[in-house]
Amino acid sequence: MLYLDMDRAVLANTRFAISPLSTVVGALALLRNDAPPGGGGWRGRVQEAVRDQKLALLGSMFSGSWDYVPDFLTPQPQAPESALPEELHTVATTASARLHWELRTMAQGVGEERLAGRVTPVVLRDALDRGERDFAERVAAELHRLWESALAPQWTALRTRMEEDITHRARTIARDGLSGMLAGLHPRVLWSKDRLSLVSRFHGRVPAGTGLVLTPSVFTTTDLRIVIDSIPAPATRQPMFAYPCRPGPDPSPGPTVDALLGVTRARLLSDLHTARTTAELSERHFLAASTVSYHLGILHRTALVTRTRTGQHVLYRQTARAADLLAAPRSTGS
Repeated sequence: MLYLDMDRAVLANTRFAISPLSTVVGALALLRNDAPPGGGGWRGRVQEAVRDQKLALLGSMFSGSWDYVPDFLTPQPQAPESALPEELHTVATTASARLHWELRTMAQGVGEERLAGRVTPVVLRDALDRGERDFAERVAAELHRLWESALAPQWTALRTRMEEDITHRARTIARDGLSGMLAGLHPRVLWSKDRLSLVSRFHGRVPAGTGLVLTPSVFTTTDLRIVIDSIPAPATRQPMFAYPCRPGPDPSPGPTVDALLGVTRARLLSDLHTARTTAELSERHFLAASTVSYHLGILHRTALVTRTRTGQHVLYRQTARAADLLAAPRSTGS
């Protein structure tokens, strides 16, 4: 069981926030071996992005089985909706002491809190040998590439669903009070005697700090992620709970294009509303030129792109058939 004491200061400063990086980490959590259901088609989308974008550090941290991933990946939101560039900057400039401690926690675990460690993948050890600052900057760059390749195209739908969930929680507070909302936040969250209890196989007391940040997550119906200050010193950030959004339309891409073509080809095809070269697409999508050429060859053979030589350059562009396919309504789940 985990406990969070809710004194008056914490209650007065409990707030909701939408965090792009918390959303990215929620998507990455779908990669774990025992990921809970509810991710729709996002697991495959994230797997493909990690593979195609060569996100070695993120893939090493989130694949397999784990109890803990470093908290520096999810900076505390400072506003109702964080700005992605500011969050990425916070990750890239993580203090060396925090980074070292959290990566050691990931590897060794914490016995008194029943957090199991894991063997540190070679790719992480090699990256750390280059220094904590370089490691943090590389992780921030990978998070940005994952965002651009997998989440950015669907961010409007993702954010809308989170906003609707927050609106529902605000109505619950107006009707039942803050304690009533917290008690109904998640089946594993219990409210009793000014204390939140979180049913968990982990044990410990969460430093209350001066408030609580609640961030809705669209990628799970069951999981509850807890982010706390992990440096063994007075808390410098408020604890953060990433809780599941209420059921709603599945924001994952429908099968019309992505399942038919694959996520990468669908992204390339969508970007060819303007004629572009292989080199330009390679740079825009962080893909090897050979990978882009392979996908363009398939799209050309299926009459979804045209190929025109202009001087020394070959330009690719959507056909009318491709434009119709991309414009077709996408199905949503319930």
